[in-house]
Amino acid sequence: MDTKKINSKIDDAASNAKDVTAKAGERFRGVARKVSQVAETAKEKAETMAEKGEHRLHETAETVGHAVTEIATKVVHAAQETAEKVVHGAKELAHKAQHRGDELAGKPGGKLKPDKRNAP
Repeated sequence: MDTKKINSKIDDAASNAKDVTAKAGERFRGVARKVSQVAETAKEKAETMAEKGEHRLHETAETVGHAVTEIATKVVHAAQETAEKVVHGAKELAHKAQHRGDELAGKPGGKLKPDKRNAP
């Protein structure tokens, strides 16, 4: 083989190697871009899920807060009703006692008149 043919083959091989290297570099950069996009998408999804979780937690806390407030309001209302019933009952009892006292004070000897409720 003559030197020109050998040099030509070496040049062709070098050119082919350069082309292959360029193509490999381009493919590597393409894969790197795709990996970067996948990583970014995963990061965004993770952030979105975290935000949704935080939002759900906040909503749950609000719901619990409303439920506790509602229950507390019902308990206070029931306590007020019970207190009013007790006060009303005590007033009725005091009124009946005063009425009996007035009856006893108005009768000679202060004896009670038997009525159906107190009859033996």
